[in-house]
Amino acid sequence: MVILSTVLIPAGIAAGLYLIRKQREYSWGWVHKQHDLRGKIFIVTGANTGLGFETTRGLVKRGATVILACRNLRKANEAIEKIKAEFKSGEMIAMELDLANFDSIRKFVKEIKEKVPKFDCLINNAGLAVQDEQLTADGIELHTGTNHIGPFMLTNLLMDDIKRNNARVVIVSSKMHERATVDFETFGKYSPKPAGERSNHLYNNSKLMNFYFAKELYKRGIDVHVCCPGLCNTDFFRDYDPKFYHYVLFSPVILFMLRSAEQGSQNILFCALENVNTDDQNPDKSYIIYDCKQHKSKIDLSDDVSEKLWIESAKLCGIIKEIH
Repeated sequence: MVILSTVLIPAGIAAGLYLIRKQREYSWGWVHKQHDLRGKIFIVTGANTGLGFETTRGLVKRGATVILACRNLRKANEAIEKIKAEFKSGEMIAMELDLANFDSIRKFVKEIKEKVPKFDCLINNAGLAVQDEQLTADGIELHTGTNHIGPFMLTNLLMDDIKRNNARVVIVSSKMHERATVDFETFGKYSPKPAGERSNHLYNNSKLMNFYFAKELYKRGIDVHVCCPGLCNTDFFRDYDPKFYHYVLFSPVILFMLRSAEQGSQNILFCALENVNTDDQNPDKSYIIYDCKQHKSKIDLSDDVSEKLWIESAKLCGIIKEIH
């Protein structure tokens, strides 16, 4: 009996944990419909790794043409080879884009207008989180510059093409926006962490800016969708250099909360392919896609803040005369 107990009890616990994990994965949602995307063109920023890679993979699997907009062309081409080895459908093109560099954004936009003037969806996926004070090539605090200003500038410089093509815009944000604020006194600058704040406030704030940006795009008639992919197993937190004991300490979180990159990308694909954004479903322009479903944000998005952020963002990246 003792031997049976030592075998059966651990086995029962393991089986129970496995079932709980599978139930969690089911609840996170999945895009099951195999859309025929032949002839459709998608631009995906940060497409060579993590969520961007899996989003690209999901689109190519369905026959799409994907522009991989990445900082590192070598890594982008390596990603292309990996996906080509798995799927014979679709087409992929690597183009250089560094969202932390205004010159790079302008160069990328020029290349798109010359080579791919017709596209169906822009997926603003690329983002980052770092621990210390860092600036973009143009002197902007790195989280704000890369996660908000870069996508803001890119989308606005492509606005004529977006409107002409009736293209969809997807913005990858985070539920961490619910812990954020927009402080115009420190906008674009580094600010120390507030007392008592344990998470990355600069990252959180940039994710809230994503929502205000989306709200203004929606008001301007753009088919825009915002999502949170959830906590995913990617290299997103590589700057934090986690040690083995972190994985031990956070094993319950890993078991119950950590999604695969492929699972997280389902929210992005849902935004790009399936979600319907209408005034009836989105009366206050503050929804978020999470678990492949539409939810209302807990943040009351002020019109005054969204309008001011739009103008201040345009000033910060020097496109005040080019915005629509």
